[in-house]
Amino acid sequence: MKTVWSVFLASTLYIGACLTPSLCLQAQEKATVEDVTQVNKYSLQLKVETTASRETIWQLWEDVENWKRYDELVIYSRLDPGHEFVKGAQGEVKAKGAPKSRFTLTEVSPGNSFTERLSTPLWQSINLHRYFETSDNGNTVFVHEVEFKGRLRWLIYAAAGATFKKELPRVMNKLRELAETLEDESNND
Repeated sequence: MKTVWSVFLASTLYIGACLTPSLCLQAQEKATVEDVTQVNKYSLQLKVETTASRETIWQLWEDVENWKRYDELVIYSRLDPGHEFVKGAQGEVKAKGAPKSRFTLTEVSPGNSFTERLSTPLWQSINLHRYFETSDNGNTVFVHEVEFKGRLRWLIYAAAGATFKKELPRVMNKLRELAETLEDESNND
């Protein structure tokens, strides 16, 4: 049961931006599990720097149906029919070895940030917050914050916290690589 839960919850990892640029990984460094920080008892955060623009990262974030391009555990993700990438939009995500899960975009500031609330069993939720900052050298910095919510958050965190910590660097590294590759290809055209 714990393994299924871990895979299910890890599949929801996407990306965010940077609160403290001096703590961010430099653009060429790969994020590791050791780079994930615990913000409080039930929240994790990872900061990564990229040479890709905010616009390119944002395009990848708002393309919900293609989240699987940088999160290999995602089989599919989609907004409900008629929904756009705006506050209040709802959708679902299906991860390998896990049941589908519902999500709601609870905050969207186009080109800057968004928060996705993932519904979990036992009426708990996980907030996935992503946003941007600029590093001292002008590169884009993004952070992904994972916050476990609800009275039983300790249980969900115990079941999935380690998996989020393990998967977050992999997903963020892949997003950075994809964004930088897209920009390199665009600049070579």
